[in-house]
Amino acid sequence: MERYFSGLFGNEQTKRRLGDAIKRGSTPHAFLISGPEGSGKMTLAKEMAAAFNCESGANGLSPLPCHACNTCRRIFEGGFTDVKTLSKPKDKATVGVGEIRDFREDMFLSATESDYKIYIINDAEKMTVNAQNALLKVLEEPPNNVVIILLTESLDAILTTIKSRAQHIAMQRFGVDELEGYFGQGADGKRELLMASDGCIGEAKKMLGENADEVRKTRNTILRAINAMKPRAPYSELYTAIKDFPTKKDELCKTLECLMTALRDIIVSKFGKNAPSLFFTSREACKEIARDIPTKRITQIYDVVKDSLDDLSKNANVNAMITCLGARIKLI
Repeated sequence: MERYFSGLFGNEQTKRRLGDAIKRGSTPHAFLISGPEGSGKMTLAKEMAAAFNCESGANGLSPLPCHACNTCRRIFEGGFTDVKTLSKPKDKATVGVGEIRDFREDMFLSATESDYKIYIINDAEKMTVNAQNALLKVLEEPPNNVVIILLTESLDAILTTIKSRAQHIAMQRFGVDELEGYFGQGADGKRELLMASDGCIGEAKKMLGENADEVRKTRNTILRAINAMKPRAPYSELYTAIKDFPTKKDELCKTLECLMTALRDIIVSKFGKNAPSLFFTSREACKEIARDIPTKRITQIYDVVKDSLDDLSKNANVNAMITCLGARIKLI
């Protein structure tokens, strides 16, 4: 069996289908790779760029890409002139039409040292509508031997006209057992960190590294809040736990999403479902909490948290929302 994209974990069907197409020379001129942060979008894009231009992979004896030839090494090191990447400028919130026009004009120049020129657009969901329309012009009439790869965390932010002209590739998410197989088992507390990675290898690396203490703190805060949601628990415990929620909008959104995941686990356990837990590392620990909180109460709390998350997306005041969240749960 052919070996494709060895630098990317999992995604076997995608790798086989895409690798066969590259080897046959039957690929489209544009790809749209979607997935959350840390899901391997950029890894796949670089693997594709190397596969299109690999010096030895097409001989059938080496993997595709081979990772060993001069071209492959330079592409992965970021020093290959015919592979260009565009990301959102650090001082801007969007990718503007000017950046896309400059990128587009470069596509019509001849390749300097390879068969294919590869253009990777990171943060594609950050492109303005005008920028997407500027890109659409080159997608409709692409230059020969140019491959455009768009990376996005949100398909909804991409114009339908763009999506219709690019082959969509959705990155695979992994279960905790698969992540443990990738990173290795044995470390205390590793499983709970991997559960917070949303099934993404890149995020899991962060969780196991510099973000480990932050993840554990968030999980402990959520567990304290859930225990304080039990019918006989004093409101002061719930108030104290919720007051520990982060006050920055993005961080609060992630905390509420994590809380909803934990509440979802509790609800599922009440109905005896065998669905895997997404927050609790122990099914028994989840069931123990579920026994102490009535089904009606936990589902109502879930709805309140969901409403709060929706309010945040509409630019609600963070501090007022946190206070309101505690008061609404108290009334249940």
